[in-house]
Amino acid sequence: MSQKKATPKAVFEACQQLTASIEEGKSWNRDDVRLLVGGGSFAVIDPLIKTWRKLQPVRDVAPTIPSELLIQVATLLEQQVTGYIAEVQQADEQRELLFIQATEELAKNLHSMEARLTTELEEAKQSNHSLESECSHLESELAQSQKEQHSLDLRLELMEKELGQANLRLAAEKERSDKIILQSQEDAETLRLRLTEQNTLALANAKLDHQQQVLDQKKQLQDAAELAENRLMRLLDQARSEIKEAQVTFEHKLSSMNLQQLEDKQTINKQKLEVNVIGSELKQSNDECLLLREQLLQQKTESSQVERADLQAIKASILSLQGQLNDKS
Repeated sequence: MSQKKATPKAVFEACQQLTASIEEGKSWNRDDVRLLVGGGSFAVIDPLIKTWRKLQPVRDVAPTIPSELLIQVATLLEQQVTGYIAEVQQADEQRELLFIQATEELAKNLHSMEARLTTELEEAKQSNHSLESECSHLESELAQSQKEQHSLDLRLELMEKELGQANLRLAAEKERSDKIILQSQEDAETLRLRLTEQNTLALANAKLDHQQQVLDQKKQLQDAAELAENRLMRLLDQARSEIKEAQVTFEHKLSSMNLQQLEDKQTINKQKLEVNVIGSELKQSNDECLLLREQLLQQKTESSQVERADLQAIKASILSLQGQLNDKS
């Protein structure tokens, strides 16, 4: 019911009545119009009040023109101008959206490239750290092998000292045996000879056994030292080959990273050129928008002049008709 009351005719009449009834210098608002109409929605009343205010200059020139005709003319003009401005604003919004999307994509690419380079750098650092740890481990093994070699040398020196002490003991034993032989020469020459032979044979056998043990121990020590040296050389060769392989791999990765960085720089330069092109296009579109607005303003001016001329013609025709009616009456 409230929407049926707020018809264009009722709102226009209420506006005219309020304008005529309120004293000069005072104003009225949409609440007064709604109260005078007897209801209605502000969503309907506000546009009608604005339309009435815009039609006041036309009504002053041609007061007998029906309100419905003035409403239709004003509505058509407003729809055309509003549609034209909406198209221009939509084109500007599309260009601005493209520029924002390109900027966001560029920022995303830069962020992903920075993250990838940071990850590769961390991997290279970890690989370098592992190589340093391996080198430190090999150096410790080398030091351990040197310690073992030194320990073997000490053992060999100790055994040589023991051999010297054994020779001294053998010499003392021989001296004691000689004394015994000299003391027993008076008892029996045969027994002396036999004991001498037995002592000499025992001394030779002991000396041979001891020399054989010393030779065996020397051989064992030499074999152990040779095995340790061979193992150390193999470890050193393996470490050198692994270091060379790691260095080649690192250089390959570094060259790949340099190539990738060069490609990324080219991509960034290309995107910067595209952004510059989009910016120039956006500037050109803004210039076009300003030009269109100037043309729209010029068209409004021309249309207002044409409307004034039409209104003058309508007013003249209305005056002519009134004159004819007066003549007839």
